[in-house]
Amino acid sequence: MLLIGDTESGKTQILELFMNLKSIIWVNDLSAKIIVDEVAPLVEKGKTHIVIPDFLKVLSHQKVVARNTITMLNSIMEEGLKSVMFYGTQREFKNPVRCGVIAAITKAAYRAREEHWKGIGFVSRCIPVSFAYSDATKLKIHEHIRDGFPAKMIEIITDTPTSVEIPAEIARRVQDLAIAETMSSTGFRVHKQLRALVQAHALYRGDTKVKMEDFEEIRRLSKFMNLDFHQI
Repeated sequence: MLLIGDTESGKTQILELFMNLKSIIWVNDLSAKIIVDEVAPLVEKGKTHIVIPDFLKVLSHQKVVARNTITMLNSIMEEGLKSVMFYGTQREFKNPVRCGVIAAITKAAYRAREEHWKGIGFVSRCIPVSFAYSDATKLKIHEHIRDGFPAKMIEIITDTPTSVEIPAEIARRVQDLAIAETMSSTGFRVHKQLRALVQAHALYRGDTKVKMEDFEEIRRLSKFMNLDFHQI
């Protein structure tokens, strides 16, 4: 998932809600070598997602370094890392190593790289989530800051692999939503991503079977799963 918003829109603060989850690898900087040598072994041990609160820092390295990092993220998000040959070193993994990536980036930084990322399939591997604030919401945020609002940490997600059933009728609705939301290509990746989201919402409720309320919540949130920057 790519969380896209203007500067000072609180993207990092949103991701900080999840930084202490046991399944998360929180990184402030990243490179292809670190992904292979340090991140992949952690994924083998049970970590499920890399969270990058400031993706621009990762992208600010020399162009070849940044592009190698994106290429490695491409691989770990879909086909997985198996036999990696990188700058004269080789690393073999017993099974393909796969995990999710959640990163925050500014609108301007995304736009500057959008064409290249689409060309290499990086954008289609991610769910783009964009947002903007209405004037009323900005005022509410200032009021919260003024009042010294308390930090909130989210403690969810099981520590063990869990099977979550999607009933046939809801599965059909997810498929229809994926086809409607697809911005390009076949929509297969969007379909799989939306299925994972409704399953995750069921887990959030403490259930192992998806219900209509899970689908409706993801359908509601899908308004932001694009580059339209709808106001909150």
